[in-house]
Amino acid sequence: MGNKISAFVICALSVVCIALVFQKGDGKKGNAFIVDSGDDETASIDVSASEEKNFVANEYRLGLVVELHGKNKDELYKELEMRRNQIFASAKSLGISAENVEQNSLEIDKQWNYIKNKQFVAKQMFNVSVSNKDVMDSLNDLLSSISDVEIVSSNSRLKNGDSLQAEIVKKVCRKALFKADRYAESVGEKAGKFLRASGNVNVSEYNFADSVSIGATVDLSLAFANSDEDGKAYLSVQAEESQKFIADEFLSQFTIEIEDTDKKSLYKKVDQRSAEVITQILSMGVPNGNISAQPISLAKEWNYSGEDVKLVGYKASQRILIKSESKALATALVDRLALYADVQCDGTNPLLKNLELREAQVIQKAGEKAMAKANLFAGALDMKVGKTVKLSETSFNGRIVLGSVGARKNAGKYVLASTALPQNVVADSVEVSATMSLTVELE
Repeated sequence: MGNKISAFVICALSVVCIALVFQKGDGKKGNAFIVDSGDDETASIDVSASEEKNFVANEYRLGLVVELHGKNKDELYKELEMRRNQIFASAKSLGISAENVEQNSLEIDKQWNYIKNKQFVAKQMFNVSVSNKDVMDSLNDLLSSISDVEIVSSNSRLKNGDSLQAEIVKKVCRKALFKADRYAESVGEKAGKFLRASGNVNVSEYNFADSVSIGATVDLSLAFANSDEDGKAYLSVQAEESQKFIADEFLSQFTIEIEDTDKKSLYKKVDQRSAEVITQILSMGVPNGNISAQPISLAKEWNYSGEDVKLVGYKASQRILIKSESKALATALVDRLALYADVQCDGTNPLLKNLELREAQVIQKAGEKAMAKANLFAGALDMKVGKTVKLSETSFNGRIVLGSVGARKNAGKYVLASTALPQNVVADSVEVSATMSLTVELE
C-alpha cells in the first residue's frame, strides 16, 4: 500500500512541474532568456564600454637612484656628495633648475651578509621634471654615464589631464548606449530607461614615450522599453585627491647596535652609548619628554661560512625616538648622531600637527571631484544628477614625501649622511590622499 501511495505522489508532482514549465514558456518572445531566480531581480540589459585616446605629453619625469657600497661611512658620505653634485651639474647644463630636482631621503643600512663582514649600503633616489622630451632624453644620456647612477623610470605626463576628460566620457557613453540598443534589437526588444550606471576615468603614463593615454569605462544597466519598471536610476563614480603639505613636526629614529661575545659586557656597552647619545640630544635643546629610549633587544649572531654553523656572539639593539618641531633641528640631530659608527639612522619622518584639518581639505576636494565626475557622466547620458544616496571612503592615507613641490614618491626610510650634505635630504612634506565612491540618483 505504501509503495502505491509513493508512486502516486511522484506522478502528481511530475504533472505539476510540467504544467509550470509550459506556463513559464507562454511569455513574450524577447524575454525567453530572462530567468526568474525567485529574488525578484529586475529584467535589464547590461553592457560595458571603454574608450581611450592619446595626447601629447607636456611634462616628463626621470627617476634615478644612486647606490654605493663600502665599509667606511665617511667615505660613502663623500662619494654620495660627489654623485649628487654631478646630477645637479648635469641638470643645470641643460637648463633644468634645482627646484625641478626632487630628492628622497638618504638611506644608510648595514649590508646583509651571512659572513661576518661590516659593510654599508648608501642609497638615495631622485626625480627630475622637465617640459621637453628632447631635454629628458639628453639628461638620461648624461646621467647614465655617471658611475653608480641608475635610471629606474621615465614617465610622460599631462598637467591639464582633467580638462581633457569630457570628450572621452561622452564618446564612451555613446558607445555603451549604442551597444545596449543593438543587443535589445537582436532579441526583438527595445532599450528603455536607465537603471544603473558606473563610470571611471584613468590616465596612463608610458615609460620613454611622448604621449599620455586617457581612458574611460562605463557599465550601464537599462530596463526594457515594455517594462513596467518605474524605479529610480543610479550612477556611481570614484574620485581621488592628493595634496602635499609642509611638515611642522619630525620624528627621528635611531638604533644603537653593538656586537660582543659576552652578554653582560654587551648590555653595559649599550647603556653607556645610550647615555652618551641622550646627553648629545639634550645638549641640542630637545626636551627630555620628547626622547623615548626603547627596551634593549638581544639577538644571537651565527657564522654560516663553511660546513658548520657556529655561534660567534650576540648583537644588542636599542631604538631611540626623538620628536622635534623644526627641520633644522631634525637635520642637526642626524648630523650629530651619524658620527657614531654603532648608531644607525633609521629615518626622520615628517608629521603634521594639524593632520585632521589637512584631511578635511583633501576630503572636501575629493568630494568636489566626485560630484564633477558624476555630472560629466550624467550629462553624457542626457540626464542630470539628483540627490546623493551613498558616499563611502574607498581609501585614505598620509604618506611622506620629500622636498620640492610635486614630489610623489613614498620616501620610506630617511637618513642624513653628514654636515656636508644640504638640509633638503631630510623629508619635509606629507602627502595626504583620499579616494571616495559616490552614488547619486539620475533624473
